[in-house]
Amino acid sequence: MSAPPADSPALKNLQFSLKVQNARININAQLPDGPVLPAAVLPIIQSLTSSISTLTENESTRVGRPVSCHEGCGACCRQAVPIAPVEARALAEYINAQPEERREVLRARFRAAAVLLEESGMAQELRSAAALFAADPSLFDKDRTHALGLRYFALGIPCPFLEEERCTIHAVRPLRCREYLVVSPAKHCAHPETEEVVTVKPSVLLSHTLRKWSASGEPQPSDLIILTMLDEWLAAHPADEDHATRTVPELLQEFLGAFAADKRADSAATSNAAF
Repeated sequence: MSAPPADSPALKNLQFSLKVQNARININAQLPDGPVLPAAVLPIIQSLTSSISTLTENESTRVGRPVSCHEGCGACCRQAVPIAPVEARALAEYINAQPEERREVLRARFRAAAVLLEESGMAQELRSAAALFAADPSLFDKDRTHALGLRYFALGIPCPFLEEERCTIHAVRPLRCREYLVVSPAKHCAHPETEEVVTVKPSVLLSHTLRKWSASGEPQPSDLIILTMLDEWLAAHPADEDHATRTVPELLQEFLGAFAADKRADSAATSNAAF
């Protein structure tokens, strides 16, 4: 094996475990040594989220409520998917890393989605919702978010990464997509207005904590960014504003500490809000 380039960042092995639902999730990864942006630890957070969702899916199957989501069933990919600033930056990097022809296809889809959102008035409604959400997330109870979600779904705007009803970024999909588990028949997902769509929620929702991180990893009020409005967020938050100030262990310690605080705060009353 050839030696890495002299200017490549040094790598450090990271090992830790997290106990969730009476199971232990082990993480072993090689990550850059020294200060990094949160995007460097996002794969670990994605892996944790997927493992937690798998535990939830297994338990739901055990009690006779198997998850009905399957490849080729893309109705949920027309929902208003909230993403964190860190995820927004990572998705932009993913798009930029694609071959030119592929980049243009994806960018055209985002532009088309933006036009439909503006023409329908939904873009302004989402901006107003984002401002309220940042001020006080508790304003978005189950009924309010469900109504907003139905109005968005009615527009029929597919996720720009959806092709032939399949997710083309499954390995790097947002946390909220990983946490969305349906146990009712898949045929109902195309008609959420009937209220026949039944979901099972993981006991640990890392997406909520991740949204409280800026793209630099600084604490901030919960941010509400809808995936199809990615370009608008990127225009308002240039990448050169991001600053790497902490190491991977420091970022993870802060993230898991923030999650533990969120969990304690929610222990008395768990929100059912879609966002």
